[in-house]
Amino acid sequence: MAGPSLEQWILDLGLQQVEDPQIGKPIYRKPIDGRVILSAELEGQISSSLREARDRRRLARKKVATLLGLSERVYERYENNVSRLTVGRLVHLCEVLGASPEEILSSPARHLWGETETCAELLLASIEKLRSFDEETLRDVLSLLNHIESQTTIDSNGGEGDGAALAAPSLPSVVDPLQGGAENGNAPV
Repeated sequence: MAGPSLEQWILDLGLQQVEDPQIGKPIYRKPIDGRVILSAELEGQISSSLREARDRRRLARKKVATLLGLSERVYERYENNVSRLTVGRLVHLCEVLGASPEEILSSPARHLWGETETCAELLLASIEKLRSFDEETLRDVLSLLNHIESQTTIDSNGGEGDGAALAAPSLPSVVDPLQGGAENGNAPV
């Protein structure tokens, strides 16, 4: 499997080499507002975000710990940045808090939702709105987005258009989960 070179990948993603004391060797991270957040700071921000999500729901630590099958003391270590969360534990926390991954992770890792603060805010607000839609409405929205994407492709290849759709991000092809994938002879939605 060829793929891009390591150097090209680093350049394409805007990664920067840093020495992270928690990891003990050079790693590559994406700068946020011109600086790279090291693991310890990121873990601290995730812990704070987790505590804030629990507080918004007015849930006692003991209740959340019980739902996770942990002692209160062990759970408290996550909120106080003593223990690091695994991805599996983070998913479980989202389940028992009724929280979205965006609620927990968007504050500490804002750059994963947009290159600018405005872009991140727009995408996060869109995701929040999408979560409230029923399946039929989501299908309609996806159809609209696919239409916008196809118009963007036509416009960028020299077709007629006002250029307004050129700023729309490229969306991956999504297959209808009820109809099966393209390998079954069904076209994407």
